[in-house]
Amino acid sequence: MRRDADGTFGIGNSAVQIDRNSNVIVQVVPYKGTKGLFEILTRKKVGRSFITGRDMNSYRAILEATHGHLEDNDPSGGIKTTRGAKYKVIISKLFPTGMVTRRRSESTSRQKWATIK
Repeated sequence: MRRDADGTFGIGNSAVQIDRNSNVIVQVVPYKGTKGLFEILTRKKVGRSFITGRDMNSYRAILEATHGHLEDNDPSGGIKTTRGAKYKVIISKLFPTGMVTRRRSESTSRQKWATIK
């Protein structure tokens, strides 16, 4: 989650609101605001001790709705792969096939190709 210049919060291509009951609202869909969900949303290094399966499912739904896990927040983009802790601990677990696809394309681009004379 990021804070935009106008003071609003956002993820991917969407605004994020927090209601008075601490629920997270993304694209008019409310998600129960738990300590675990806020940990995932706001920290680069997450403490996994209080993150539940429900928190992970909510975060995955938020990323899918906002394309927050994709390059340039583009639905046709690949997974944003980084060496960051949140990617390693959370995002790569939620989107494992994206990680494999991305690695294959990177390794192909590094291959030496035969030259034609």
